[in-house]
Parts: sequence; C-alpha cells; structure tokens
Amino acid sequence: MENRTFKLGIVVSHPIQHFCPQYVSFSNIPGVKVKTFFASALGFMKYFDTNFGKEISWGNLKMDDFDHVFLNGEEILPSDKNLDAPSLEAELKTFNPDAIISYGYFQKVQRRVHKWANRNKVPIVYITDAENRQKRLIWKRLAKLFFLRYYLKRIDYFFTVGNANETYYKLYGVNSAKFIRMHYPIDIDVYSNAFLNREILRKKVREEYRISNDEFVISVVGKLVEWKNQVHLIDLLENLEKNKKRAHVFILGSGEMMHTIKKRAEVLRDNKVYFVGFVDPLELPKYYAASDLYLHPARIEPHSLAVSEAIYMGCPIVISDRCGSYGISDDVQEGKNGFVYKFGDIKDMSSKVELLINNEDLRISFSSRSIEISRQFQKRAHGQCLIDLIKHIRN
Repeated sequence: MENRTFKLGIVVSHPIQHFCPQYVSFSNIPGVKVKTFFASALGFMKYFDTNFGKEISWGNLKMDDFDHVFLNGEEILPSDKNLDAPSLEAELKTFNPDAIISYGYFQKVQRRVHKWANRNKVPIVYITDAENRQKRLIWKRLAKLFFLRYYLKRIDYFFTVGNANETYYKLYGVNSAKFIRMHYPIDIDVYSNAFLNREILRKKVREEYRISNDEFVISVVGKLVEWKNQVHLIDLLENLEKNKKRAHVFILGSGEMMHTIKKRAEVLRDNKVYFVGFVDPLELPKYYAASDLYLHPARIEPHSLAVSEAIYMGCPIVISDRCGSYGISDDVQEGKNGFVYKFGDIKDMSSKVELLINNEDLRISFSSRSIEISRQFQKRAHGQCLIDLIKHIRN
C-alpha cells in the first residue's frame, strides 16, 4: 500500500446501528482517513418507528470513534426518497476523497453523490442488500431492469453482502470483476465480548424464563409486521406438539402483528412462546446465546442482520427460501450450518426443525460451522474489503 493516506468518504442517510461500528474499524486501518456524511440524525436522535410502534434511538453508534458530519444539522429527517443534503457537494470538495461509498439509489442524496463522483472522476462504491428472491410484479421488474442496467453501469465497485446480492447485480448487467465481497457487518466489539460469555448468558436467560438447559429453544428477531411471518412459528409449534416434540420460542420485536400472533398462540398446550417485545441491540446477544436454533420465516428479507448476528453466536439456522442470507458462500450454507425450506411450507419447516431437535451432534456441527463462517465474514466486513478496494484503485 502506498504511503499516501487514502481518503474514504461515506455518504449515508442516517446513523445505522450495525454500520457505525464498521466505520470505526475502517478508521483504525493504518493509512486510511474516513469521513462519514449523514443526511439525517434519525437514530442518533429519538424518532418514532411506525413498524416497531415506539420511539427509537440507538445507544451503540460509537459516534465519537469516527469522523462524521450531519449535513442537515441534527434534523430528524425521514429516510425516504426525498431525503437530500444540498451542502453535500461542498463538503465532498473540501474532503477530496479518493473513493466514496454510497448506499442505494432511491434517495435524492444518493443520486446527488453519484453525480458528483461521476463529474469529478472519483470511484464510487455501491452497497445494497437487494436480491431477487421475493416475488415482484412483472411490470416492476421490467421497469427496474431498464433503469438499473443504465444506472449501475456508472458504478465502479460493489461491496456485496452475499450470493443472492451478487446474482441481483448480474441480472442488471454488472460484471463480477467489480465485486468485492464485504458481507454484513455487525457490532463486532459487542458480539465478540458476548461470545466469550456465551455460557453465562445462556444460563442467565434460561433461568429468567425457567427453561432448563436440555430444553430446545428457538428465537426469531424482527419487527412484528406481516411480511416477517413470525406467525409461522406458531404453526411450527402446533406441528411439533402433534409429533410430541417440545420447544420454546422467543419472539423478539414489536409491531402491528403482536396481537394477531398472541391470539394465534392461544392454541398451544405444551409448547411456549415468549413475546419479549422490542429488545435493545446490546441485549440481543444473550437471546442468541440461549437459543439452540435461529429461525427466520420471512416472506421478504433481503439480507437479515439478525442471521449475521445469530451465526456469530453459534446458532444453527433454519431460513425460508425467500430470504437473501443463504448461498454457497453466504451466512447460511445449506447442510453445513443450516437448512432452507420453501416459504409457507410448514411441513417442510417442521421436518427440518425436528431433525435438529432429534440430533444433538448435528446441532453441534452446525453451530461450529456458523462460528467459523462468521469469523471469516466479519474479518472481511471490518477491514479486508476496504483493503481490497484500495488495492484495486491503486493498481
């Protein structure tokens, strides 16, 4: 690597709790200067999240550990298509970056940075977790096809998060030579510390809920909204009861579907569901530690942060085929650290869960592979992807 400092600009809508620790890691790479440009103070300042149904602010953003600026002061602006920051060009000119990371295309601020980078011949690195596993209307797919083939042609590099994400880009004509695998970053400091105390955390949570160490525990994390389909876990528990299998389920999250899922759970006789509600991200690791399986039943889920966190804590995974987190070199590698089932097929889901309930050796094998995968992936997410980018640009 050349002696000259490499300056990286990151333009993002607002502080996002699992990306901010990555900015800290990037900032700690020798010879790299990072500056992050936020268009909104959403998340840093309290805001009302309609899906969670409560006020939210993130307490683990580590804002003092990386250089940043709020382009619109500390205004809490919605992270929608109209989000913009007219001062961005002047800030970028002053910083004079060697490369810029940008997230998606639908916000005005992201289209603004793309124009500035193209005009000033600054390499732009694109990040999105988009995939094509969810079902979309044909006219929407065609419209995106023409627009994105044109738009993505002007992007220099892509920090990709997994196999489905790369397949998505290829559909729109992106050459795989532009891919640099990043994977999804998690709060590595929080999770590495939690993993060291995994057995203590497991015991603490299970004692709190009066669950013995040999009972089978499943967890799911996410807003309680229709497309997350947490209600399918009630169907699963019903099936398990019919086959005389017992399990406990932690449903971690809040939202509009809470009442519906609680009502549905009233049919259960032996198996138990714990509606924990919204959980601070700093508290999530202990629930993964207490779990024998992480199950993600979503109908729409580009690339789940919860899955990336769960594998770090050593969870085997069962995931629906609509999710973007599985593939031969992704978070969930079928038959190695998890299983994939056909979305909505409760019988298929149940058979895979029962296999793990019945086979402790398989659970141990899957857990070990999850740990191995996540360590490799987080090493890339928190540094190696940026080192590779710098090599590409300087060569």
